[in-house]
Amino acid sequence: MVVEQDKGKMVPGYLSWFRDPVTFGDTIEESNRERKNQHIIRQLEKELEKAKATISRQLELQDVEGELKHTEGKLARLEEELDSRIHLARQIKREQSFEISRLKRDIVESEEVVHYQKGELKRQKERFEKERPCWMRLHDKLKAQLEEHKRKISHCVNIDEEREALLRNNLGDHQVWLNNCHENMGRARRQVHQLAKKISYVIKNLRRINNLEVVEQARVIVPHMPKVLLNLYETVGGQRKP
Repeated sequence: MVVEQDKGKMVPGYLSWFRDPVTFGDTIEESNRERKNQHIIRQLEKELEKAKATISRQLELQDVEGELKHTEGKLARLEEELDSRIHLARQIKREQSFEISRLKRDIVESEEVVHYQKGELKRQKERFEKERPCWMRLHDKLKAQLEEHKRKISHCVNIDEEREALLRNNLGDHQVWLNNCHENMGRARRQVHQLAKKISYVIKNLRRINNLEVVEQARVIVPHMPKVLLNLYETVGGQRKP
């Protein structure tokens, strides 16, 4: 801070400059006039800003009027659409009211059915509880019968298996017997064939036999031997020659 050297006081002009540097060195009147001018300028600037704002608002109002007309037309269309929707809503409401009434009737009927079914279920449950011991006894009886049938079936299966094994063994024995019979019949056919040859030989040489008794017996037996031998040959499986 600047201070006078002789008196030791602050310079007034410096104080004025400290408050308002622009007015340093001016007189008090000039400072007051300058402040007034600055105040007037600021007021005019404020008025100018207000005027600009007013003009801007007027322009905006003009735009708003156009938008308002557009909005009024849109509002009219919306009112028509609203009336149409109100009419549709009322129609839907009537239909829904009818549907709700029908659903209420269905609900009442369903509740009655459910109530009846609950009562019927309760009665069936009570009847089942009464009959349950009888059913349990019947169940145990049927289960025992089933086990008995299973045991019998298992026993029958075992018997059938044993019979099957026995039949297989018997079949093998019968096959052996049949094979033996086939061989024996073959030997019998050969023996009959040889016997027939011998008888034929005897018949041819009958006159050469000296024993009259044998000759007489042969004359009685020999004529029947070809037929007997043929039957015996066919019996043992031989085929008659044409």
